[in-house]
Amino acid sequence: MLKSLLDIQQDIHILEKNIQEINECVKSIGTDIETIRNSSEDITLDYSKIEVLAKQIDLGEHPLSKLKDRHSCQIYLEMLLNIVRLDPDDEAAANRMVFIQWLQMQSHIDLSLEDLYLDCLKTDEQLFYEMSEIISKDYKEYFLVDALIVANITGMANKEIYKYIADAITVLGVSGKDVKGLAFVSKVSLSQNLSGVSDDDLKVLGDKVKEYGHYIRSDLVEKVFAKLRVVAVEVPDNETMLFAWKVEQQQAVKSGDMIAAYRTNKRIDGGRGNSKNIYLSKRRKSLLDSFGGYELVEVKAPVSGTIFQFRDNNTNYGVIAQEQDNEESIKAWIKAGK
Repeated sequence: MLKSLLDIQQDIHILEKNIQEINECVKSIGTDIETIRNSSEDITLDYSKIEVLAKQIDLGEHPLSKLKDRHSCQIYLEMLLNIVRLDPDDEAAANRMVFIQWLQMQSHIDLSLEDLYLDCLKTDEQLFYEMSEIISKDYKEYFLVDALIVANITGMANKEIYKYIADAITVLGVSGKDVKGLAFVSKVSLSQNLSGVSDDDLKVLGDKVKEYGHYIRSDLVEKVFAKLRVVAVEVPDNETMLFAWKVEQQQAVKSGDMIAAYRTNKRIDGGRGNSKNIYLSKRRKSLLDSFGGYELVEVKAPVSGTIFQFRDNNTNYGVIAQEQDNEESIKAWIKAGK
């Protein structure tokens, strides 16, 4: 039921452009609503069949299941149902309604999908503003991902749908940076692969992907994180003396930051090292100075990110990764040969 998208990169650019035109978007909300009112009240839907198909969707628990306020859930779903009304095609409507039916079953509201659909026919522009006021930032972002999935679940959305989503983004106050990451989440959720996602886009996706485990398979989440990991430190004990970290475990580091220092077993003839910049206790610093005849190596972070430190097989490792990554997964990745 969840069809793959070839590419929604262009759609992302359309959304970002619309977000920048805040005043124009806000002024056009009334027009959007009027378009919806006049567009698709005659869509033919078989609600019993939709419910049967929705029960076959095998996805994780949606955050709507944790949203206790029924009114918020109702607004959330009716905002999505407005997207259905902007495309008069019966088959497209049915596919979108199956997904929204699944969302309704995840929520805590008693209204049927048919009741919600009939109620959304009375929508006015105040629904946008009410949603903005009563729903948290996290749920605004969940909504945007769901809106993009509803829009593209049939393979392509029309310009009226994207205009509606862009206007909703403006009123909800979602930033352009967040929109880009959430759009990639929706793309990966639909396609269940990372094809066409560049390294730069992976970084944007990595900031969001772990929050959407209800849509994205765990192996894909791990694949995203693995692609973003950089081994910055790999220092065996038998090649070094007095290894010392200069940063804390899971500290945010920037490219070029000093993250570790150690002496190699390589003797520097006639020379003494300089350890004055090493972050150590006085006792260990004094001890290190006594090894001044051995080469001092100071390791700088090759990229920005969060550093995960651990030891394995008598080796010190420092892996710079996404903040949302976790140490056990990184250890397993190292042991598997990266």
